[in-house]
Amino acid sequence: MKQIPIVQLLEWAYRHELPKAERPGGGMSASAPSSWGMVYNLGILGTVIDAPLNPHGVVSIGMDEGDPHPDAMKVGAAVAGLASARISIGQDWSPFPEWADRDGLVAETVARIRPRFASISGEEIQTMLIARAVLGRKPDWRGEEPGRAMVKRCGTPGWFMKEIGKDTFGNQVEREVDGFNSRSRRPRPSAYRKYRLTDDVAGLAIDRFRRTVWALAARHVAQEVAGRLSSHELTAEVPTIAPWTIAAGLVPEGNPSHAVSLFC
Repeated sequence: MKQIPIVQLLEWAYRHELPKAERPGGGMSASAPSSWGMVYNLGILGTVIDAPLNPHGVVSIGMDEGDPHPDAMKVGAAVAGLASARISIGQDWSPFPEWADRDGLVAETVARIRPRFASISGEEIQTMLIARAVLGRKPDWRGEEPGRAMVKRCGTPGWFMKEIGKDTFGNQVEREVDGFNSRSRRPRPSAYRKYRLTDDVAGLAIDRFRRTVWALAARHVAQEVAGRLSSHELTAEVPTIAPWTIAAGLVPEGNPSHAVSLFC
């Protein structure tokens, strides 16, 4: 029995064995991995792979090299089961626990894009795992904390304030208005400055979320095939759920308590 970590097993299955499977009818597979695979390839490679995919979501090789290894077929079946997966996100989960974020600007950005995290489908999770196995690299998660810059009006630092007004239905609403008195050339009482992030962290937040989901999906496949392989035996090595917590020295295992959970 060959000792192998789950990530390397996935790469072996999807790069060397499952491409041996033929496409039914010789046309484009209508399976979820095929359609999602094109979308995901566009996102991570900058191009669409213009080639028919077999039922395992990979391009079939153009010559007869025999059937895929039985262990690879078991891996493919476990990955196919991810199509029904769903994600649960803890209320206190943050992709940037190592950042102080005392002004809450990062948290505001994460809250704005949080619905995108919750809407990830099982098909997308499945395709992400396949795409990364084919590419032979893990999703990237590294990035620097952005700085802060004062929000300007007409090229100079602006003043802002809250005032109570009414909407078109007569309901009271709070709105933000200019807090600078142009007559006195002074800020109005209760006026304040505003700051913004110097770099948008939405893309990095999505990258870290995908890295976590990818790790959870790989772990799920490891559980599904463990003890069922004929020529391979999985080692205890599995991808870290939140490697940035290890890099920051926050959680030695990289598995924070308020993590993302995957259910199949």
